[in-house]
Amino acid sequence: MTTLEGRAWQALAGIGGVGSRALWQVADYLFHYGMPASWLLRNPERAREALKGVKGDPVLLDPAALANGEVGATGEDGATLLHPLHPRFPRRISERRLQAPLPAVLYALGNLSLLEKRSIAIVGRRDAGSPALSITEKLAAGLAAAGVQVTSGYAPGTDTAAHLGALRSGGATTIVLAEGLGSFQVRPDFKAHKTDENTLVLSQFPPQARWAAFQAMARNKLVAGLVDALVVIVSGPERDAGGRMSGTFDAAKSALKLGVPLLVTDPAAFPTPPAGNAALIAKGARAWSPASGTGPILDAMKGGGEKTAQKSLF
Repeated sequence: MTTLEGRAWQALAGIGGVGSRALWQVADYLFHYGMPASWLLRNPERAREALKGVKGDPVLLDPAALANGEVGATGEDGATLLHPLHPRFPRRISERRLQAPLPAVLYALGNLSLLEKRSIAIVGRRDAGSPALSITEKLAAGLAAAGVQVTSGYAPGTDTAAHLGALRSGGATTIVLAEGLGSFQVRPDFKAHKTDENTLVLSQFPPQARWAAFQAMARNKLVAGLVDALVVIVSGPERDAGGRMSGTFDAAKSALKLGVPLLVTDPAAFPTPPAGNAALIAKGARAWSPASGTGPILDAMKGGGEKTAQKSLF
């Protein structure tokens, strides 16, 4: 992430008051003029025009400091900063950006070509229980055998079972973090299977950002935006007794909003039917039986882009 353009985008993202919506506005502006982000930082009047209506003021950065890498370093060797004008920026995110708030800047480690592959997200509770984890691992292995990569968060439980089920079967996986790349550590269970070729690690947060609950919720939306279909293994109710939102339920709702095919494991597949699963099916998710294998999921994935009405300009 040592390129001038990468540092320029990171500097823009660090301006107070500039969020994802403003960064997409900047991308539209730059695309229109055919100019790089570093041009804005050297021309503050243009930056103010690009950020019209956004609170905060783009300060003129020292061009020499920017060029020498003194501004916007990730601190993570081998990391790539992906922005809307980058050739490897996820197509699905660009296409869906007007349907829900999705990040315009991503930090990546690993095999960027996985962003172009067919992908299915598998999500579920941390305390999913043995039956759910078994279903997760078998599904991930089946998807890997079909040449589909598995995307998920990096939480214990369902997320971890999804990643490992794919990797142990010779497949590939994308790990989406709720923290910065600087906090990422390869867990012991992954070390025998993870390589630079079969894994991509993504974060929408600054490299040194620590895990936070609100970031986990934002991460869930990114997971839904990255894939061709999303499968919920087991979900609690939308909100628990304390009023806290379920991350799994939130990811599923994001999929519905984005027009991403959503499949939810049939509650009858578990000794104790999960309340969240039934509620999501009532909201329009398709019930999926583990006994039916990957077929229904692969079929649903084929139509994953039909509801993506807004196409990228880039």
